[in-house]
Amino acid sequence: MVANTSLLIAVLVYMGWAYDAAFYGYFHVNPLDLDIGVIEYMLVSLSLFSPVLVIAAAILIFASAARTWHLDRTRLARLIGGRAASRVLPVHSLRRLIPAGSAEEPQVGRTLLLGAGAAITVTALALALIAKYVHISTYVVLALLGCGPLLLTWPTRADRHGRFPHAMAIVLAAVCALWAASLYATHLGQHAAEKVARDLSARTAVTLYTIEPLDLNGPGVHIKTLPAGSLYHYQYQGLRLLTMRSGTYYLLPVRWSPHLPFTYIINDSDQTRIDLY
Repeated sequence: MVANTSLLIAVLVYMGWAYDAAFYGYFHVNPLDLDIGVIEYMLVSLSLFSPVLVIAAAILIFASAARTWHLDRTRLARLIGGRAASRVLPVHSLRRLIPAGSAEEPQVGRTLLLGAGAAITVTALALALIAKYVHISTYVVLALLGCGPLLLTWPTRADRHGRFPHAMAIVLAAVCALWAASLYATHLGQHAAEKVARDLSARTAVTLYTIEPLDLNGPGVHIKTLPAGSLYHYQYQGLRLLTMRSGTYYLLPVRWSPHLPFTYIINDSDQTRIDLY
């Protein structure tokens, strides 16, 4: 439980960081400068799990747990198996599909696992090599690379010489899971940032008042000099709020685009006033 919980926390934190890195990096902001905590990363990553992923995980758990129920020993399973065997035996070409005795079943399963694991591992390595020249989904390569060695080392996991390869296969599967999770979170963060950029005019508007002039000349930003005697001397409009962290405001011009380096960082102080609309 401790190992599984630690792995889950690591996945959630890494996914949260990958999402924030893709989202804020799109606006030229390093998420490490925002002092985002571990809990915030985990909360962000939890929002990335769609109902489809949760349902798929539940089905996987159900299928794994069903193996421990020994359904093959029930009367219904034996009845169905007997009828299937009675229909297959008359066909000479299908007789080999039915093992001669229960003693052969573990050996057949062991051979199938070893063969499937070797085939999947070789396929994953081949796809990884040709991925430089042909477009291949990284998720497919990671899935094969994570499952193949596990199947290959599973039959010998209890042997003295098989424990280390199986442990390494588990580590490799965990690394592939982290890699796939980071790719998924990065894709969602990039997509969310692009959506924000498209709908930037609909985000929280900001009017900035300052005593001293600032170099805020991005596209869509309007500067107005206030009348003499005003507490603040300059007014800046046409800004939108990206995020706010501990009195620091990250602002964008209303007509911001990805190729522009304009991302303004304003610290709240007695020299400034920030109005949000």
